[in-house]
Amino acid sequence: MKPHRLPLFFLISVLLLIGFSLSTFYVASLAERYTLGHFGSFYSYFQKTLLLLALSLTIAVMLQFLNYRVFRYLAIPAYVIQTGLLVAVLFIGTGMYGSRRWIPIVGSFGLQPSEIQKLVIIFVVALILTLPQKRLNTGLKILLVMAAVVPSVLLVKKEPDLGSASLLLAISVVMLVHFRLTGRQLLVLGLVVALAAGGAWLSLRPYQRTRIETFLNPQADPLGDGYNVIQSIVATGSGGMWGRGIKGSTQATLSFVPVQYADFVFSLVGELFGFAGSALLVLLFIMLLWSTFLVFRSLTDDFARYIVVGIGAMWFLQAAVNMGMSIGLSPVTGIPLPFISYGGSSLLTQVVAASIVVSVYRIRDELRF
Repeated sequence: MKPHRLPLFFLISVLLLIGFSLSTFYVASLAERYTLGHFGSFYSYFQKTLLLLALSLTIAVMLQFLNYRVFRYLAIPAYVIQTGLLVAVLFIGTGMYGSRRWIPIVGSFGLQPSEIQKLVIIFVVALILTLPQKRLNTGLKILLVMAAVVPSVLLVKKEPDLGSASLLLAISVVMLVHFRLTGRQLLVLGLVVALAAGGAWLSLRPYQRTRIETFLNPQADPLGDGYNVIQSIVATGSGGMWGRGIKGSTQATLSFVPVQYADFVFSLVGELFGFAGSALLVLLFIMLLWSTFLVFRSLTDDFARYIVVGIGAMWFLQAAVNMGMSIGLSPVTGIPLPFISYGGSSLLTQVVAASIVVSVYRIRDELRF
């Protein structure tokens, strides 16, 4: 692909994903009106998404006036502020299903610090890995990365939000692997991750362990712990090739699948638009990830490369886990589908991340800031 066409290809994939999200919620609202005789929750999600999208795009455009290297200097202050918010959410946060994840702002709108923390961790890890080698050797950099990431992981897990906590750790590991570690260092990193996974398993709450066990065998309790996964699989498959459309999407309109606007949004796509719509959505994510990889290949600045690696890892991991969750291929974690799932903090994070990728590519050839 010619270099001057790359930003356009990337932007088209982002805009198509956002358009797909809006279309999904609007069609779902029409299906809800057809079945129930009036607009319901999906129309509310559609309206709120439009408002949140306008805010996110405004911030994204403003970021284009900044040199992305300014995040080298903002990374630590942002990390300190975000850590404060992650602590605050444990005391003043609101949520559902026994978790505290949002700090109330106004009305029904709130800020979810764990979503914003994904970008902040990417900036901090990129900063640490690009510190001059003469000041810090590779081993110390790895220790610094762990020292920065582990507190965030523990705070997010405390909410509790095991999915986002695991995602923060996974993004950091991907960035470390890209750090050109030696075989011995990779082995040590692998052992550390394995020990962390073992410790995480031992510290899981009963319902979190049940989610993992249910993932392995949802039919063991089809009316209890396995209900969500089974209904999601049914909804995804019920769309057939072309979807059930406005008149037949009863799984969505009658709320058989819980949290179908966020956690199980891929099953909503499958029911409304069928295999064709689901395949199109997967193709759009492939476009997004491929264009992100091409941006990465065009970069020479290490700080920029680590940022793009982190953002690409975030998109890939979230998409893979969320889609897998909807069809029974991964445990239920509550990780949103980028650009598609309803959620203001999630949408803001993803749109800002896309804006940063564009900014990185746009000024990739400038002198060091």
